[in-house]
Amino acid sequence: MGKVSVIIPVYNRRGLIGRCLDSVFRQTWRPVELIIVDNGSDDGTFEFVSEWSSSHISPDFSIRVLVEPKGGACRARNRGLYAATGEFCMFFDSDDEMRPCLIEKGVMGFHRNPDAVAVCWRCEIHQLDGTVRIPPFSTVRPMENHLVHTLLRTQGYMVRRSVFRKTGCWDPGLQCWNDLELGVRIILNVVEDQEYGDRKAYIAGIPEVLADIYSQKDSITGTAFSLKTGEWEKSLEKIEEDIQMANLTSRTKKYFMDMVAYKRMILAASYQKEGRPELASGLLDKVVGNGKLSFSQKTILKILFRYTASGGRGAWHAARLFFTAPY
Repeated sequence: MGKVSVIIPVYNRRGLIGRCLDSVFRQTWRPVELIIVDNGSDDGTFEFVSEWSSSHISPDFSIRVLVEPKGGACRARNRGLYAATGEFCMFFDSDDEMRPCLIEKGVMGFHRNPDAVAVCWRCEIHQLDGTVRIPPFSTVRPMENHLVHTLLRTQGYMVRRSVFRKTGCWDPGLQCWNDLELGVRIILNVVEDQEYGDRKAYIAGIPEVLADIYSQKDSITGTAFSLKTGEWEKSLEKIEEDIQMANLTSRTKKYFMDMVAYKRMILAASYQKEGRPELASGLLDKVVGNGKLSFSQKTILKILFRYTASGGRGAWHAARLFFTAPY
C-alpha cells in the first residue's frame, strides 16, 4: 500500500550522504523505493553509496543506484524519476536529513486528503553561521506562498507520481531556483483545475517540521546571489512563460505575474546588499518599467527594495497590501 519513491541526486558528497541515507532508512513507513543517482562523482561517493546500499536493501526497502553522466541535479532527478515505480514520489538532497516520520506523515496526508495533488511540510534550515530558520508556511493561496517563501522546496513535499505526466519534469536548463519553477508548474495545474474543472484539486499541508536542510559552502547555487548572476533571472523568465501559457483567468494571471515582479525586486535588493549596485539597478529598472504594474505597486516595490537591501526582512507583509489576490 502506498509505495513511496525517494529520489536523491548526488555529486561528490562522500562525507555527507551517509547521514542523509541513514535518515531515509530510519523512516517509519514502508514500502520505500530509494533511488540514488550519481551525477559523475570522483571522490568515492559512488563506491560509498554502492556499499551502503548492499547492506541496507530489504524486501520492503528497495534501493537502486543509477548513474547520470550529464551534469546537473535536474538531469539526475529526472533520471531517477523515469525509473521510479512508487505511487508517490518525493525528491531529497544528499546534504540534508529526514525526520523519522516524514514519509509516513506524507502518505497519511494523502489518505486524509484524497483529492490533494501534493502534500507539503515545514523545513528547518541550518545556516552557515549556525543560526536556524523555519520559513513561513501556508497552503492558503499556494502560488503566493510558493513564489515568496518556496512552499514546494525540493525537500518539502510529496506528489503523486502521475502528476509529472501533466506538469513535466525538472527543467535541466535551469541552474538556480529550479525547484521554484517546478513548483510553479505544479501549482498552476492545481489553479487551472480549480478555475476551469476539478474544484476539489488542492495542495495539502502539514504544519510540522519534517526535514532538516543544511547549507553548504559549495552548494550548487553558491553562498551569494551575485555568484550566479543571470541564472536567477533565467528562472524568473521561465516562470513568467509558464504563467503566460497556463489556462487561467486574466485576473489570476496578472496576480501571479505581479508576484514575479515582487520576486525580481527581492533579487535586486539581494544584489544591492552584496555590493553589486550595477546588477541591482538594472533589475530594479525592469521592475518599475513593467507597464502592467500600477503606480502604487511600483512605488511600494521601490520602497521595499531600499528596505530589503538595508537588511530588512518580511517585505511581503507590506507588499501584499498592494497586490490583491483574486481568490
